Amino acid sequence: MEKFVLFLHKKYGITPDILTYIRIFSAPWLALFISKILIHKSITLTIIILLFYFLIISTDFLDGILARAIPENKHHDHSYGGMLDRLADKILIIFILIPFGFNLFTFLLILAESILAFQALFSPNDKKQALKAGKIKMILQTFLLPILILQAVTNFPDMVAYLYIILTIIATYVSVYSHYSHLFYFKND
Repeated sequence: MEKFVLFLHKKYGITPDILTYIRIFSAPWLALFISKILIHKSITLTIIILLFYFLIISTDFLDGILARAIPENKHHDHSYGGMLDRLADKILIIFILIPFGFNLFTFLLILAESILAFQALFSPNDKKQALKAGKIKMILQTFLLPILILQAVTNFPDMVAYLYIILTIIATYVSVYSHYSHLFYFKND
């Protein structure tokens, strides 16, 4: 995979930040298409949008590989890129939750992601990278959208969806806690 992203970097000038911006600018479009799925309940549209979604999500994986593969220079600032990557994740999650309406689970997840976005913007440069809890949370959130869409469009078991939502909310707030306790821990040193 590293060879592939380095090829994109050398041949087309793709940087980790460009891959991150793809997630940011795709977020409103994904929200719009998710709304269409929820209205029309089309299996074909669901498959197309989920494939598009996983393609967009893959940029999160690819930008990390590329950022580690290229040295920090005038074209790529790792601390800025880490902050931008974390913000892109928050923007994407917030946008894809909007079509599901205002309810307790969307409120809790959007609130937590907003808190984490604030932390990503205003934490010291050396604390802008995602922590292990944040990566686990992002994995859970990545599969939340397909589960929510499948629940809305098919006969996906409600109990499985609700348990997954609860697990994702818990992991999200563990991530919030770990980011802020991590900051305070290092401030006292």
